[in-house]
Amino acid sequence: MLLFLFYLEIPATLCKVCTIFKRGVCLHGEGNCTAEEGPGCRTSDMFFFNVKDGWLYNHTQLDCYDKCRAWNLLRGHFKVSSFCCKGRDFCNTYRGRSLHWKNR
Repeated sequence: MLLFLFYLEIPATLCKVCTIFKRGVCLHGEGNCTAEEGPGCRTSDMFFFNVKDGWLYNHTQLDCYDKCRAWNLLRGHFKVSSFCCKGRDFCNTYRGRSLHWKNR
């Protein structure tokens, strides 16, 4: 019996990297990274709590993460909401609240 093994190679995904991303523009730390088969592109929206207005969007961070999954972190007056994607290059570029952010 002859066995043929086929390896399905999952293509790598290019992700946007940015330390401070606001209003669709990278303000600091621009670049890109490659997410291999397991990890993905991560988008993390940062919020600060204000007694008068509640949770206010501050900025977004974009990167690759090897254990990428959606999650929320709440620490006192600081909140992070993270989302992940893969399979489409730069899928994390416009995810999150950064394009919808408005001054009050």
